[in-house]
Amino acid sequence: MARRTRARRRASTPSFARFFTKQLLVFASLTLLVVAVDLFLYVVVAYHESDAHFSEGSPSAVVRTVDAALSRGEDGTWTLAEDGAKILDERSAWALLVDGSGSVSWSQRVPDEVPRAFSPNDVAMAAHYAEVADYPAFFWDRDDGLLVVGFPKGEFWHESFTYPASFIVNLPLYVLLVLAVDLGILFVIYAVARRRTQNAVGPIVEALDALSEGRAAELSLKGDLREIGQRITEASGIIEQKDAARANWIRGVSHDIRTPLSMILGYADAIAADEDASGSARSSAQVIRAQGLRIKDLVTDLNTASKLDYDMQPLDLERIHLPRLLRSVVAAHANSGLDELHPLELDLNENALDAVVLADERLLERAVENAIANARLHNEEGCCVRVTLRTQGERAIIGVADDGAGASAEELTELRARLARARTARSAAGSYGEEHGLGLVLVDRIARAHGGELSLDSEQGQGFSVELSLPIA
Repeated sequence: MARRTRARRRASTPSFARFFTKQLLVFASLTLLVVAVDLFLYVVVAYHESDAHFSEGSPSAVVRTVDAALSRGEDGTWTLAEDGAKILDERSAWALLVDGSGSVSWSQRVPDEVPRAFSPNDVAMAAHYAEVADYPAFFWDRDDGLLVVGFPKGEFWHESFTYPASFIVNLPLYVLLVLAVDLGILFVIYAVARRRTQNAVGPIVEALDALSEGRAAELSLKGDLREIGQRITEASGIIEQKDAARANWIRGVSHDIRTPLSMILGYADAIAADEDASGSARSSAQVIRAQGLRIKDLVTDLNTASKLDYDMQPLDLERIHLPRLLRSVVAAHANSGLDELHPLELDLNENALDAVVLADERLLERAVENAIANARLHNEEGCCVRVTLRTQGERAIIGVADDGAGASAEELTELRARLARARTARSAAGSYGEEHGLGLVLVDRIARAHGGELSLDSEQGQGFSVELSLPIA
């Protein structure tokens, strides 16, 4: 039991760590997802803006269209083709042509505040700042002059950047460096958060393990988990009080019942053995004694369950020779002479004559006696009870089977479900409310306390069998 507890503790801590690790990984994944979504939105917006302003309607496209549409006839007159005029109208743009002397030789839709003559310095400044009279302007060099196309004020912003060639060459490396630093920071945050989470959760795991083992748990946490620690400590105190009250009640009731029960059994024995008593009186005395022994068994079961569940009494393990133990239990029943309706048979397989297990003899005897009592209890009209022992691999299997009424498939399923519920319950004594009492529940608890298991099998009208499987020492 202690080994299973330690194994459960070792398993629970990594499971908590895995849980919070997954949460942190989810956080990191969501962070990367946000970055990916941002990049996607940037691409979508960039494509939209490019399609709206930098494709056919881009400044360079407008300038090229106007340049192709502008021509000069032999008589020296300038003509702007229809497509050039149309694109200027659509973009609310204007255009002019500056000749070699700086004069405007041709214009279209030019605002009044735009100069009609440009000095070399004016041209240089306009080209540098990409604007003429606060209008965004774009330039195109022609053989016959400089074509200037202007757009409405505020439609375009122009920024001029100058970078060293080495910066442009090393730019991919800089981007990778920034990305590596970001990933490093994210990993450090993850590692620190994971360590802090483990340190915070560790005491909580130990406290929950202590509660599951019936031990007191006291937590003194700080920060955000302080309230959780207080709640667990309060719950531990309440559970401890209830467990102590229940255990004391069971021990008190058992003690109070023992003396009057012994007197009842003594008087019943005396009446049953008195030859001067009437037959009906002796028969009634035998019934009283049988029921008194049944009460005694129930009290013993309650005490055993209480010690297993609440006192956490360690098992008094020793090497037990199973054939000797089974012979002792069967002989005790046979010598009592009180149960002629339920004769016992003992069958020891040849391969199990030397079977030895490491067990608490007192508890193991109780488990076998309870299995036998279960057969008697549910076959009041009588049946033959057969106790067997065999080995299978590294396991010794004790069987208690009867040829009585048995149980239906539905009843067997319900009984197995009750045992399963008792296994998940903290207290075997708390399972007393079930229809079949503590008998098989306690057998199952004793088997599991020794690293074994209990199995049941039955058919309606074909008897009932209980098998207790234990590891061979």
